Amino acid sequence: MPRPTLHALADRLSLRLENKGSVARDHLANERTYLSWIRTSLSLVTVGVAIRQLYRVSVDLDDGPADDPATRDPLAGRVLGFSFVALGMVFVFVGLYRYFRSQLLMTKGEFPVSRAMVGACAAAVFALLVGLLASMFTNRQ
Repeated sequence: MPRPTLHALADRLSLRLENKGSVARDHLANERTYLSWIRTSLSLVTVGVAIRQLYRVSVDLDDGPADDPATRDPLAGRVLGFSFVALGMVFVFVGLYRYFRSQLLMTKGEFPVSRAMVGACAAAVFALLVGLLASMFTNRQ
């Protein structure tokens, strides 16, 4: 049995639709939306890493002893950094779910309105931003 080529594998995994009306445009817009979820995910991960590093650098510059674990590696920086990275990872799966769900419903002539999902994601990001703001105004000692 010959090995399947990349094109043959893509044809088996792909969904083929007749391009009538706005079918192609709608599916390409769905792909762009998925890529936006990925961009948002990468941004959240980047913010998480930056927060973690900024907490580490700001503590190293303090007058406290650099070898003291309580001042070198504050819990707030670790928790906030981890939370942003974890939320970024969740956004990858939310975007993936949204992409395939929208694709399935568009093939049936429907389109899902995802108010609850978008609201939950916005609430999660808002909660992390409130936590970041609160940590900026609390004493890290």
